[in-house]
Amino acid sequence: MLKEKILYLLEKQKGELVTGGQLAKELGVSRTAIWKAIRALQDDGNEILSVPNSGYRLLDTNDTLFEKMIRENLSTTFIGQEIAILPTVHSTNQYLKEMDTAALPSGYTVIADEQTVGRGRRSRTFLSPKSEGIYLSILLKVDGIQKDIRLFTICAAVAVSKAVEKVCAIRADIKWVNDIYCNGRKLCGILTEAVISGELQEVSTVTIGIGINTGKVASEVKEIATSVQNETKKRGLRNQLVAEVLNQFEEVYLDYVQRDATKEIIEYYGSRLFIKDQKVEVVEIKQSYKATVIGIDKTGALIVENEAGESKHLTTGEIKLVEEGKK
Repeated sequence: MLKEKILYLLEKQKGELVTGGQLAKELGVSRTAIWKAIRALQDDGNEILSVPNSGYRLLDTNDTLFEKMIRENLSTTFIGQEIAILPTVHSTNQYLKEMDTAALPSGYTVIADEQTVGRGRRSRTFLSPKSEGIYLSILLKVDGIQKDIRLFTICAAVAVSKAVEKVCAIRADIKWVNDIYCNGRKLCGILTEAVISGELQEVSTVTIGIGINTGKVASEVKEIATSVQNETKKRGLRNQLVAEVLNQFEEVYLDYVQRDATKEIIEYYGSRLFIKDQKVEVVEIKQSYKATVIGIDKTGALIVENEAGESKHLTTGEIKLVEEGKK
């Protein structure tokens, strides 16, 4: 498709002026065809500056999702080798639930430019405005994998932390069990959902949903959330960050399920656990109580000490930061 070919050439020279003649010669079409395709790309939301009598420049801030650029940065063997990029969807996790996953390979990845019903834990809303975040879900087929599925969330948190730090050059901390924070504000949420096989009553597939704020933060959550743009003052990193999240997730996931590197994964997770030594409210199904976070144990459970001095290892529930109210 001509539009994609032009966008690719502009991406390769992002921020630089490219003449219509150069594009026409490279692609073997007329300058009029180039002009029409550029207009269509601009209508699609691409930030292309048209300079009269000079050419076209794809701005550094352009942040449209582009599969070819994602693939250029992808080094995986199965995660993201098949990708679906959707302009809008109710929820990427729900989208996978509604598909015939038997026909899909493990590692199949759905990425959306917008979610209309993005979800977090306990069915909370995850705001997913158009072009302002990375909203993706990874399908994992886990038949025969004798591992604790609960640690898949920890693998995802480690992967996102590493990817954000590598691509964005900002520290990405972790709030147990499934949130990534930067400078005390939420940058990313992770939702892991398992499907039970009807015949064997065993987990057959797991979906890892990852939502990263990359652009403007919605006014409803601006007091508790942040984004890549807020922290780096940059846009235009979505394609690179998507690829690196997938790269890092495959590496961490295989470290866990094939190489028995649980200890190393937990150690990294613990090194980014910014709530250590902080006062929190532990919220369980039947009760809630104040406690101090001690750390993380070798199984990925959160160790807390309640006000009576009793130590507890949490594998379910959630925590709220006492000092930060409802964050």
